[in-house]
Amino acid sequence: MEVLDTKRCLFCDSLVQVRHKGGSEWYMNCLCSPSGAYGLKDDSYEPFRQLSYSDKRNMFPIISAYIREKSDCEEVVIVSFDERDAILLSPQVPLTTEEKGLRLLRYLHRHASGPDDPVVINQFSQSFNLTYSLNLQELVYIAEKLKEEGMIERIGSTFRLTDKGWLEAESSASGKSLKPCFVLLPEGAEELAQAWMETVFPRLIQLGYAPKLLQVEGRSPSAKPVHEAMQQVLTCKLLIADISEPEAETWMYAGYAIGNEIPVAWTCRSSASGGSRPAGVRPIVWDDPEQLAGQLQHALSRDA
Repeated sequence: MEVLDTKRCLFCDSLVQVRHKGGSEWYMNCLCSPSGAYGLKDDSYEPFRQLSYSDKRNMFPIISAYIREKSDCEEVVIVSFDERDAILLSPQVPLTTEEKGLRLLRYLHRHASGPDDPVVINQFSQSFNLTYSLNLQELVYIAEKLKEEGMIERIGSTFRLTDKGWLEAESSASGKSLKPCFVLLPEGAEELAQAWMETVFPRLIQLGYAPKLLQVEGRSPSAKPVHEAMQQVLTCKLLIADISEPEAETWMYAGYAIGNEIPVAWTCRSSASGGSRPAGVRPIVWDDPEQLAGQLQHALSRDA
């Protein structure tokens, strides 16, 4: 029977069994590779161990994340001290919060059979390498941000991808991203907003858009100042403005989008469709959100 050594993984600090094979030490079932193993080239352990505390703090979480992502994709990973810079400077290493969030979406996508399928992340408090984060606080922030954006649902360490999150994970993995889309609804229309999110938003996602309510200053505590909201509008590929109860802000943001060559889709509830409006504004008239979803899909598919 093979006798295995016990050793501490440099990158995740787990004490695990180690097997020597093919010029490398293979660390089994540590947090870098929870369901497999990765190799560390002979003569690499000591150089890594002798790095300064500052270098270890900045370097080891990234290497751990790199190993975990590759291992989770069923790739064989062998790390060496001489090739550390190739990992740290790899274009595969995400740098922004958005890119790190995509890594979590892709991980959940790999481990779920479909939207709403629960995925339990064991040892969640130690699994910040899932998002190439340096600590748990950043992982929690990323998870909460994805939750706010409607990408995931989370209860403790149990995660579920929403329809939107599932499609975003698939799109990003294939090199395609959902196109940003802002929706501007009348002030105080909470029930309407909920109905749109449940019925209209999924249809927009199917069309390749990432819909999000445009938070106008004064309407909610989390809303951004006008100049920041204007900057947000510039990042979108489509603005949907509902003019069932037309407001000055609606015309302002929509006009700003049009002035910057961003397409605007107008919508209006049928009970309010008789009011006056600027020339050239021809809204999609709707009675209920389900009908509107179908009409928007037809209009946007036609214009694509």
